[in-house]
Amino acid sequence: MVIFMESKYHKNSFKKYSGGNSIYQEPFDLNEPELSRREMKAILESSPAGIGIVKSRVLGWSNDLLYSMLGYKPGFLKGKNTRILYAAQKEYDRVGMDLYPHVDKYGTGIVETKLVRKDGTSFDCRIRASRLDRKDPSKGTIVVITDITEIKLLQIQLQQAQKMEAIGVLAGGISHDFNNILMGIQGHLSLMQIDMSATEKVEAHSRHISRLVKTAAELTSRLLGFARGGKYRISALNVNELVALALKIFKPTRKDIAVHETYEEKLHMVDADQSQLEQVFINLFINASQAIPDQGDIFVKTRNIFIKEDHKYPFEIRPGRYIKVTVKDTGIGMDLETQKKIFDPFFSTKEVGDKKGRGLGLSTVFGIIKNHGGFILVDSDKGKGASFHICLPASNNIEIAKLKEEPQTFEHMQKGSETVLLVDDEEEIVNVGKNFLEKLGYKPLIARNGLEAVEIFRLYKDEISLVVLDLIMPKMDGKQAFSEIKNIQADAKILISTGYAVDDKIEGFLNRGCHGFIQKPFSLNEFAKAVRNILDK
Repeated sequence: MVIFMESKYHKNSFKKYSGGNSIYQEPFDLNEPELSRREMKAILESSPAGIGIVKSRVLGWSNDLLYSMLGYKPGFLKGKNTRILYAAQKEYDRVGMDLYPHVDKYGTGIVETKLVRKDGTSFDCRIRASRLDRKDPSKGTIVVITDITEIKLLQIQLQQAQKMEAIGVLAGGISHDFNNILMGIQGHLSLMQIDMSATEKVEAHSRHISRLVKTAAELTSRLLGFARGGKYRISALNVNELVALALKIFKPTRKDIAVHETYEEKLHMVDADQSQLEQVFINLFINASQAIPDQGDIFVKTRNIFIKEDHKYPFEIRPGRYIKVTVKDTGIGMDLETQKKIFDPFFSTKEVGDKKGRGLGLSTVFGIIKNHGGFILVDSDKGKGASFHICLPASNNIEIAKLKEEPQTFEHMQKGSETVLLVDDEEEIVNVGKNFLEKLGYKPLIARNGLEAVEIFRLYKDEISLVVLDLIMPKMDGKQAFSEIKNIQADAKILISTGYAVDDKIEGFLNRGCHGFIQKPFSLNEFAKAVRNILDK
């Protein structure tokens, strides 16, 4: 362990020499045969990191900075179990602070986690641990804790900057897809209007339009998921599906490149954040395409692998089951010197002023994969293309099959007779929503902004069974209207309806008494289910 001392040394860590009117202070000579207990304590106290000694998950001596980081008075935690520093029991079980599960055969270990301060707030930190006696773990572990909140924030900002760069690259292909969808909708509407009495043809055109709208909604949903930032949402994911989704976004951008896909049929699930991994694959596809100046090929392959204890990788890897995603291109390739720099932020092989990128893509890929416990391998030769191999640890969760629900006919849709307040500032949405409610048997009340919604609810609160509320509106937005309605009637049933994807804001509504969420665009069948699901609770 290396301890870097700040320029502001501890008052007891100097030898003083006086001469004339000045006093010269010199740090202790660390090359002396032995440091005294006083000298060693002074070094630990002046460390820029929190340092403590843990035995059997009980905290012993700690420097003042550790207590300052955690918001406690010096000495308060001595003799206490480190469990109190974790918000979640599972995180305490995973880390514990003495890092026994993470300490390697050399007696050292490192892990990133969150600790909780006395006031209940949490912060990101990196904990390094080293056994005081490699042969005898019972003698305790010295832990060095560094607050990495700012580093994490910078990582998020870097990833968001790269996402915006990637979206710029994808914009041409996305607009192409949307224009094709709009052309299809316009075409079917034109054909349908020629003869509205031909029932079968009208029904056929309607089905085509419905399919095209669904395709556009899926594309928008993927973009919203890709563009969002913030915290990780970890779940068990099928990487085959993520790669396929990322390719749907990427392919329209370079139709002169042939993409060859090979998927492992029973690929292991991984515990990961969907948006982050989608960003990884899109970045790799864009990087591969930019290495191909004209026509070429990209080969994408997924497979299961098992890493043994005696692996031959030149770095430390936890053995076990992994999945491997390989993205290979037939581009210009890289020499060894370039390969050494490709994961550095802002490193780019492109000329200054080239609008294709600022060198953020691969550094973002590296950071995301590292944060997910995986690693990246690169094979390339100048003029012979490049292969990027992404390896991620497999999940222990069992895959749950997703059952597709068959669309119901109008006769079988769930209906009702209650009064529903529909709140939206878009005239088209109001017209469609009012017709939806009337067709399903409900009595609609309409408000075109939050202020109107609050006034109408105040007058008819005893009659209104449900409020369908948009979030972005003039005069008073949905957030404020939600609070005002809840103040009038705490148990008011509210369904959030918006074009935005589920994020922290919407999750906040759900935790504050909102009864449901439906994302635009939605079908009559989806709307009927959402409304009835809330009213029947």
